[in-house]
Amino acid sequence: MPIFDQGYQHWDGPLSSQRFRWLPITRHGVVVGLRNRWIRWGMLGAAGPPLLLVIFLIVWGLFEQKSSFLTPFLMFFRDLPEEVKAGPKGYRTTIWTLAFRQFFDIQLFFPMLLVLLVGPDLISQDLRFNAMPLYLSRPVRRFEYFLGKLGVIGTYLAAVTALPVVVAFALGIAFSLDPAVFRDTARVLLGSLTYSAIVMVSAGLLMLAFSSLSKNSRYVGALWLGFWSISSVSSAVLQNTVGADWCPLVSYTANLNRMRDALLDAGTAWDRMASLGEAGRREVTSRMGLGPHRPRRGPLRRIFGPRPERPPSPVDDINGPSGERPRNRSPWTPPDFPWQWSAGVLAGLAVFSVLILTTRVRGLDRLR
Repeated sequence: MPIFDQGYQHWDGPLSSQRFRWLPITRHGVVVGLRNRWIRWGMLGAAGPPLLLVIFLIVWGLFEQKSSFLTPFLMFFRDLPEEVKAGPKGYRTTIWTLAFRQFFDIQLFFPMLLVLLVGPDLISQDLRFNAMPLYLSRPVRRFEYFLGKLGVIGTYLAAVTALPVVVAFALGIAFSLDPAVFRDTARVLLGSLTYSAIVMVSAGLLMLAFSSLSKNSRYVGALWLGFWSISSVSSAVLQNTVGADWCPLVSYTANLNRMRDALLDAGTAWDRMASLGEAGRREVTSRMGLGPHRPRRGPLRRIFGPRPERPPSPVDDINGPSGERPRNRSPWTPPDFPWQWSAGVLAGLAVFSVLILTTRVRGLDRLR
């Protein structure tokens, strides 16, 4: 019987880092997802709100410079408060904050839709076709498997949240032609990127947990759609009936929106603009003689006597008589309940998702 030499042989091929063993799972999932035409249509539709944001920031940058290019469009700026028209650079941070807040308010629909289109097959398909031995043939741990699947969702969500923010921010600075723009709006960029990361991690973990509950991806998609829509409807019903501070916590998207407002400090920006608008309305009212302080004169005073004082109203003071912001002033007004409540709800959902993943998917550590 021949005996072969089994001595040491040096490996001359390329070496790869062990820290990125999850990357092929992410890359394969992204490539497979791009073959789905519905996902491509969803990505195309998600390009609309970022385009509007870029146009707004470019127009605002030209408005700060008093550029002649805006002369045909000055009619769109006539309703702005006089303070903003006189010194737009002083309200740069406020305007950018409200612009990015409104962008995320519209754009959040597309991440939720992409999670519905991308996520159901990520784990349920592996469970259905018993693909676990294929992963076990490589030195992949359970954490790296989950990280690779989470990277698939994170890639798509980053393409419709974080990437548009960076592009819009860069173009806004480029058209402002003012080095102080970055200093004034750096918090807006940081808050937007942090919010994008929260959406990616929270929605990604939740969808992976749903995907591990069933081998049928249709059931998983229905579960996500029900969780997304029913929670929002339930929150709206509770706010109209109960009206308590905790009612928005029932809605998943409302909790995400509350984190967005906290990171962007949208409440302060909204109050500043609302106070300017209210001051302008007071001035117009006093000029037209409709205010409560204009005394009656001539025959009207002799017949009807002095004009009675109008009772105080929350509209007269943007902060209300007690110093607190009135609730439900406008549909666009940021909510008042503490952001820590929403942070606790999202953290609880993340922990719950991790527990589901660790208990439902066990075949990656050992074969049974």
